[in-house]
Amino acid sequence: PFSAAPTCTSMRTWTGGNRGSQQMNPGEACVACHARGEAPLFSLAGTLYPTAHEPDLCMGVSSASGAEVVVVGADGQSVTLLPNAAGNFSYRGIIAKPYRAKVVYMGRERAMITAQTSGDCNNCHTQTGVMPAGSAMKAPGRILLP
Repeated sequence: PFSAAPTCTSMRTWTGGNRGSQQMNPGEACVACHARGEAPLFSLAGTLYPTAHEPDLCMGVSSASGAEVVVVGADGQSVTLLPNAAGNFSYRGIIAKPYRAKVVYMGRERAMITAQTSGDCNNCHTQTGVMPAGSAMKAPGRILLP
């Protein structure tokens, strides 16, 4: 799925700017923006997409899909997050780090390979992914359905 061409699968784009909405700015780094003090603080947030290279502001997988983001903290405590109509998911509680995350959908799972310490999921899971210098690709693209 990571060799797919960039496309906005939903053909719907957020056009509301930074207007306070849970559907705002899908695909953009949520935690960093919310940390500026203009909105509720999140310990973990991101956007779930059907394909790996969706552009910023493209609406993702809706809550009606039945998809879940399951996060398990270093202490074994888990939380299940549901994407909203834009594909955004967020959590304001405490997550023991490093945590592990996976997407569960229609009896299938897509799990992250390594444990994480940042809760700003879209900071690494961008349209093109993040590849730190001198290392293997950290995030090959968006958070996507299995």
